[in-house]
Amino acid sequence: MVTSHITRRFITLLALCAGSINIMQAQSEQCYDCNDCLPRIALKTNLLHDALATPDFGAEISLARKFSINIEGVYAWWSRKEANRYWRIRGAWLEFRLWLGEAAARRALTGHHLGIYGSGHDYDFEFGGRGWQSPHTTYGLGLSYGYSFPIARRLNLDLGLRVGYSGGHLIKYRPECDMYVCSSRSFNRYFGLTGLEVTLVWFPGRGRANRPDFSL
Repeated sequence: MVTSHITRRFITLLALCAGSINIMQAQSEQCYDCNDCLPRIALKTNLLHDALATPDFGAEISLARKFSINIEGVYAWWSRKEANRYWRIRGAWLEFRLWLGEAAARRALTGHHLGIYGSGHDYDFEFGGRGWQSPHTTYGLGLSYGYSFPIARRLNLDLGLRVGYSGGHLIKYRPECDMYVCSSRSFNRYFGLTGLEVTLVWFPGRGRANRPDFSL
């Protein structure tokens, strides 16, 4: 009797486990079919930075429709030493974003967004006999706001701005007799507008893969 009772309980447990597995598989297949549970990945470039001869490249990953992680980098190392001209900058931003409104529920990385960011850069600019250089990394921290809207099936245009704090050491110098003469050293602190964004956003993929629109 005891053995029979244990056997019945074991069979019941197996049936429950099988049912749970079937439900999980169905949910997984449904999730795969609708493609809604998968994060979207976008590649992007800030057209304002590109227009200033400062190549810009970024990537953003959507998380649960309402959140995303954005990383962006710039790199320019142009120089004309014979004319004493330097245009050099390298750095990156890391930003966490909250997406608001119905547009974000219908399409990934679309609509109004708020964010908090951190940044790090170094640079060396020299024009017309005067130069500005950061001997160490200049750090920044602040808030962001933007609005992103679709311009094609897999393209968005994101307009935004950043406001916050930036701080780092600054050297001002003058090029003289094939040498660079330091005119001043300081620790520069800045509060205010720290960035503008007109960013082209592309969702790579074909068909249903990485499709920005939900429930289509």
